[in-house]
Amino acid sequence: MKRLFRHDCAMLAVLLVMFMFTVVNASATNGTTIDTTNAKYGFVTVNYTSNAKLKVGIQYGSGKTAYRDCPSGTTSFALDQGNGTYTVSVCQNLSGTSYRVVASQTMRVTIDSANAPYLISTSEVPFTAGDAVTTKAAELCKNAKTDEAKVIAIYNYMASRYTYDNKLANEITSGKITKYIPDTAATLNGTTGMCYDFSSLFAAMCRSEGIPCALTKGYAGTSYHAWNKVNLNGKWYQIDLTYAVTRSVKNAKTLHECVSPLTYTNTSDALAVAAA
Repeated sequence: MKRLFRHDCAMLAVLLVMFMFTVVNASATNGTTIDTTNAKYGFVTVNYTSNAKLKVGIQYGSGKTAYRDCPSGTTSFALDQGNGTYTVSVCQNLSGTSYRVVASQTMRVTIDSANAPYLISTSEVPFTAGDAVTTKAAELCKNAKTDEAKVIAIYNYMASRYTYDNKLANEITSGKITKYIPDTAATLNGTTGMCYDFSSLFAAMCRSEGIPCALTKGYAGTSYHAWNKVNLNGKWYQIDLTYAVTRSVKNAKTLHECVSPLTYTNTSDALAVAAA
């Protein structure tokens, strides 16, 4: 288990490191769009097409900017720090670790619902109505009478289906793969994955069923890791599918059996978590 979390640690350290590249300002180029229309619903949409690597930086207030890989085209990014001032920047790779800002916008945001950012499709948690992910989630949850029962059904499906992908982890830690964004459809169709894949798919299926679910990054012990927090009846519970997969924790009958016993330190949000 520790070895697998060390893989996740190295993998996410490579993929999710912040502030390790140079960003310079530049005038906006044709085709750049930061759409803030849906900011009150907890997200903004970036529309930018480029053959170069892209990152989107999201700064809350005067804090540090969190940079996320951005696919070319149109995608959404959550404003998950609550009400306040956000600055969203689109950055295009020049060479190596050097990027230029091609568009930036600062906005004062009042979000209609605190759970709104955890119910939407984003670059890290992609899904659309009627796609394979939402269809599978609906199938798993068709007999569930409560949101808790839905979480248990999704958890048991994933814990029973998947194994940890050591090969992918090694390719990332060795530098063979330098950019990685979870693909929920690909994870759903496969039988392997890493913490980033598992937490992305779990969040997508929960969100598609109307259950607020965060993809959370931080530390499990001393290992950098990704897991989930799901909101049920106003309380947040930690669900870690990597723990479930690697420890064969499946066939849960209660929410308590789904909640991870590990100790976590968050770096991506400040949600209060309840023990089940």
